[in-house]
Amino acid sequence: MQSAEHYWKRTGCVAGIAVSALAAGPAFSWHEPENAARWANDGWSLGVHTGRSVEESVHSGEAFLPFKWNFEDYYLTSVGLRKEMVRLWQHSRIFTELNLSWVSGDQDYGEVFLTPTITWDTFPWDSSVDTTASLGVGVSYTTQAVEIENIDQRWLASMIFELDMQPASWESWSVFTRLHHRSNAGGLFGDESSVRGSNFPSIGARYHF
Repeated sequence: MQSAEHYWKRTGCVAGIAVSALAAGPAFSWHEPENAARWANDGWSLGVHTGRSVEESVHSGEAFLPFKWNFEDYYLTSVGLRKEMVRLWQHSRIFTELNLSWVSGDQDYGEVFLTPTITWDTFPWDSSVDTTASLGVGVSYTTQAVEIENIDQRWLASMIFELDMQPASWESWSVFTRLHHRSNAGGLFGDESSVRGSNFPSIGARYHF
């Protein structure tokens, strides 16, 4: 449990930075009317991703190691609408993503989550393949309690761990890999004695407009 608490303290700090930047954004990014119109029209994208759940957990780190994965019979299909909210300096941005998902297999249920996401945009190979790493922390709701999570709660925390790649020749499209995560945030939602959640390693494509 101690490792889970440390994990959520770290991710909580990231979420705090994101919320603070969102609150401060209008003061320095789009306070002029013409900038407000540009902000409203730019920075949108629509993505679709699909994946299959694994037994391994995020707090242990094994959910990020493909050679450790033990797949479960839960299959995810998800559509997400994403909006850039503010640019932080030259290397980072904050997005908010609304996602609708359907999971089928041993249990069928729907999920909706709203997740602010902070990115890191600068990599040495960006001139060939524009790469963005993202971390998001938000809230998730499912149409029923999820058996693999072992938590009798519909409202839980959502997390996004993502790597988005856009080759220079692709004008409006990118592909991405994502770990689609849901859990009780170390006891913030439901019983703190459980650190179980759901993890879906996924692949997807995104259209930027």
